[in-house]
Amino acid sequence: MSLEINDDAIFIADSHIQKNRDALIYKLNNLNAITQKNPSQIIFLGDIANLLVGGIKSSEKINEELIECIKNLKSQIIYFEGNHDFNIKNILDSANIKVIPRDMQPAIAHYKDKTLLLAHGDIFINKKYEFYINTITSKKMILFLGCLDSVSKGKIFNIINNKVVAKEIKYPYNADSIINNRISIYKNYVKSLNTKIDIIIEGHFHIGKIIKEKDFIYIAMPSFYHDAKIFNIYNKKFETL
Repeated sequence: MSLEINDDAIFIADSHIQKNRDALIYKLNNLNAITQKNPSQIIFLGDIANLLVGGIKSSEKINEELIECIKNLKSQIIYFEGNHDFNIKNILDSANIKVIPRDMQPAIAHYKDKTLLLAHGDIFINKKYEFYINTITSKKMILFLGCLDSVSKGKIFNIINNKVVAKEIKYPYNADSIINNRISIYKNYVKSLNTKIDIIIEGHFHIGKIIKEKDFIYIAMPSFYHDAKIFNIYNKKFETL
């Protein structure tokens, strides 16, 4: 699968929207006033919601405002699932929305004469994390949790959600170490592709830095939750939305 990135595309990652933490929804609903012109393409790089799991009715319900906001956007939407928002293809079923599940990340994209890799970022971590994330995102687990949610009338989901809400969303204390590790991992991954990659963009780590390597440019997206920043592909810089 290959994606085409538009000249005015904007990238947004890690807003972790939940009740009383919905600044992104307001800004998306008022894009015309904020940007003077709607971008033709918005790329969400995961963890846009703090806990949105398709197939769990209570999770879908508490995110109704976000879901409707995204579905009503006039821009083309490319939504990369994260570790806080997954199994969402059916609930974001719209002609202008393309959902990229985790098992299709990183995805190759093209912008003018450049080739990109795009991902939420919780990939190539370690075997323990892979086991964990593959377990909780599996169809059997989601079906089980959906049934549990229905039987408990949302009580069990509320317990889980309250724990997620209570967890502090931090800046990484070891950003440089993370960046060096990610660049090393991607260098090895790119070799296996036998394709020249010019730019790599990922979220998840809440870093907000652009690193120019000899082989490629590595862009570690900032967390929208912390500073309301987006990445503008045309200017190749972070901007406040």
